[in-house]
Amino acid sequence: MKQGLLIILVLFLSWSCKTSSESSNKISEGIITYNVSYFSSEKDNPIIALLPNKVELRFKDNNICLISEGYLGFFSTKFVSKYKNDNSNILLKVLSNKLNYEFPKDEIAFLYNQLPPSKIEYTDSIKIIAGYNCKQAIIRVQDQKATQISLYYTSEIALKAPNRNTPLYKIPGVLMEFETTMNQVKTKFTAQSISLNKVSDEDFNIPEDYVLSDLKTLKKYIVDFN
Repeated sequence: MKQGLLIILVLFLSWSCKTSSESSNKISEGIITYNVSYFSSEKDNPIIALLPNKVELRFKDNNICLISEGYLGFFSTKFVSKYKNDNSNILLKVLSNKLNYEFPKDEIAFLYNQLPPSKIEYTDSIKIIAGYNCKQAIIRVQDQKATQISLYYTSEIALKAPNRNTPLYKIPGVLMEFETTMNQVKTKFTAQSISLNKVSDEDFNIPEDYVLSDLKTLKKYIVDFN
């Protein structure tokens, strides 16, 4: 009887140590740099020349800040979402105009032109991206062709609801390679590197010089820019 209790105790301690170790191995703060490519050419869509080819995702304490800057700083966008807040923010800077649009954290950002997938299939396929194990998911997009798209995400980053405000909010990990359509432009993101540098709390604050704006005003600037 005592031997049985001893075996159970050893197994429990082994499981506890493993769980603690797995949890501690996950990173909870850092910067992911994505390479950005477009399915249209500059010849077909001249706006491509002004769009960013890199995007940074900064994360800390389950807070998210996604930063992109266009050609020569002509425009920049910043998505900010604090996990404990009810709302997220899109900050848009076009020349000297600085706009702040606030919207519910469970709402898909207006920039996306696709609906959430009608079906998600999780496979056993594993791919190493930026040094991290990434799992494959195949999504069926709600369009006339019922398009299927493969994406990869990692569970090695401790970030809750990492895909909030996107059509892929149900994917249970940080997206590392995926396709989406934003502002009528089909785009592919691929994680190039993950830096474990400290992230400033200031990255998740809304600068005072950004004017709180409504969706109509924000869309006007984006349409005019396109």
